[in-house]
Amino acid sequence: MILYFVVLICWWRGRRGSQRLVYTVLVKAQELLFGKKLFFDWQLGENWAQVSMDNLEKELEMLAKNDNNDDAAIAPEKKPYVYKRQIVWFNLLGFLVIHLGAVYGLYLFLTSSMVLTMLWTIIVAGASAFSVTMGAHRLYTHRSFKCSELIKAILVFGQTVAGQNCLYVWIRDHRQHHKYSDTDADPHNATRGFFFSHIGWLMVRKHRDVIEKGKTIDMTDVEMDPYVMFQKKYYKILFTTLAMLMPMLVPHVLWGETLWNGFFVCFLFRLMTALNLTWLVNSAAHLYGNKPFTSDILPVENMYVSLTTLGEGWHNYHHSFPWDYRAAEFGQYFNLTTMLIDFLEEMGWVWDKKYATPAMVRSRATKRGDGSHHKYGQSKEEKEVNALQDETYDELFWLEDQKSMAVRREQVQQG
Repeated sequence: MILYFVVLICWWRGRRGSQRLVYTVLVKAQELLFGKKLFFDWQLGENWAQVSMDNLEKELEMLAKNDNNDDAAIAPEKKPYVYKRQIVWFNLLGFLVIHLGAVYGLYLFLTSSMVLTMLWTIIVAGASAFSVTMGAHRLYTHRSFKCSELIKAILVFGQTVAGQNCLYVWIRDHRQHHKYSDTDADPHNATRGFFFSHIGWLMVRKHRDVIEKGKTIDMTDVEMDPYVMFQKKYYKILFTTLAMLMPMLVPHVLWGETLWNGFFVCFLFRLMTALNLTWLVNSAAHLYGNKPFTSDILPVENMYVSLTTLGEGWHNYHHSFPWDYRAAEFGQYFNLTTMLIDFLEEMGWVWDKKYATPAMVRSRATKRGDGSHHKYGQSKEEKEVNALQDETYDELFWLEDQKSMAVRREQVQQG
């Protein structure tokens, strides 16, 4: 982690020659250690390092050329927009310090924390993570089900403990991510590589399109929610109280854990572990996996991300059917959030769950998938034949009914 922060700083502060040298050294190091390029794949595609450097030089030349032109002679709306990454140093240094504190917290977690403190840290991390996956994501962002006011209040409380910014911003950014997925208007555009989509997007100035398109996101329903707006208004106080002080004070008061361990283990280690696992949905789940439902988008199905994010890694399905409360195909494993929602439905606290029908899933997988679906995977020839059929879901249901009626007529004739 420290290596990548140092490399990032050198990248921005150094001259072109040093930039190329740092880039080359990093490429070789990653190929030797991992066998492939993992983090600084900014551009994606073949010969990515050379392409990235060439593009950077072109951008710098264009900026220099624009600076030499007479600004008065060129209309502002006709000037070409060139996005130049500008580091927000406060954020970068802040994340560096917090990550170092989290590493130290891991050391304390394994060496000097009480057993009750370890269990408390895991419980708080798990409960707050469920509040993000079930509350911020599936309930508030996608409105995929309805729930009682008590469940809603608990989810907002837990999302505050998670410390992933206020719900209003979280929902707006995620809705924008779905609407402009993997474009310049996507806050964590995965086409700019693993590092950017994972954490880098929080360290640099936003692209102009992110700011402009963000203003167009419909947040009317959220602005009418009293829980979300209360949290937004008092978020700094709530974060300090619920995300930092509460997790570290409970072990100190109830079983005598030191405040030192409480701060580094129950706050920093827990916070940064949960954040990095959540960020994997933006990074790894957009780069490494298969696409059984929609092959022309970046989101993929990633079992390992699903295992660590309570079922949020079945991302190709989720982007194909974002309103499905399961965020995965029926029967997919490692989907604890769906299990919790189903349990709360049995208790009568959740209702009106939205989900894609089997016919919808079959249509999507056979017509737009990459052929890797365990049931509906098809060869190229089969896809070409299937493409001749009608594209609408209603037609699929009609065909099923016709087949059933034909079977009944045959049975009647034979009888």
